[in-house]
Amino acid sequence: MGKKDTSMKKIIIIILIFIFLFLGNCVALNYEKVLKNSSGKKAYKQGEFAEAEEIFKQNSIQYPEEGRIHFNLGNAYYKNDKFEEAIIEYKTSLKTEDVDKAQILYNIGDSYFQKQEYDKALENYRNSLLEKPDDPDAKYNYELARQYLQQQQSAQNQQQDKEQQDQQEQDQEQQQQDQQQKQEQEQEQEKQEQQQQEQEKQNQEQQEQDQSQQKPEPTDEEKKQAQRILDAMQRQEDDNQKERMKRLIQPQQTKKVEKNW
Repeated sequence: MGKKDTSMKKIIIIILIFIFLFLGNCVALNYEKVLKNSSGKKAYKQGEFAEAEEIFKQNSIQYPEEGRIHFNLGNAYYKNDKFEEAIIEYKTSLKTEDVDKAQILYNIGDSYFQKQEYDKALENYRNSLLEKPDDPDAKYNYELARQYLQQQQSAQNQQQDKEQQDQQEQDQEQQQQDQQQKQEQEQEQEKQEQQQQEQEKQNQEQQEQDQSQQKPEPTDEEKKQAQRILDAMQRQEDDNQKERMKRLIQPQQTKKVEKNW
């Protein structure tokens, strides 16, 4: 029995040593986390936001499940005008239970407000008020975001109307240019057709002239024959003329003249 009691005591001692070592490591790790977070907060309060951002970033890598560290990193990003990064860290911190959700949602709303995304800012201010209805800052920023959103939408509508009007004017101007271009093309086509017709006419006249110039000169025999034909025609015409004169004169010679005694 004595040997068994001694063995049991040794086992208990070994277990206790492991427990103490484990708790010591946990205490050391927790101390390191708290120390870094404290250093980051100190730099943040002193306005050294770049240094605070670096400290909180390193701490968030080592302790990714710690919501408060992500929240602090989001605040450092916000002060360094890194609003998109801040929103990411704030939303990450919302996944844990050890944070003030109303405050985080409020900060997300502020980040979207700085990005001029007033619709999203309004949504997060509303969610913050659902968590903490009596928060005067959230109420004020909610109303401010609502007014800015209305102004933004009004400006966007005016811009859209202006762009639409400009587009209509451009379309109308383009239509006029197309119509003018079409008329110019038609006039140019008509001019080309007229030039083509004149050219064809000139070509035809030139062809006729060339043909007339190419006609062979009549021979002496052909000239004599043509002259005989002309002479025959002239004699025939003279004979016809004499015959007509004879007919006209003949009735006058045979006409009886009655005298009145």
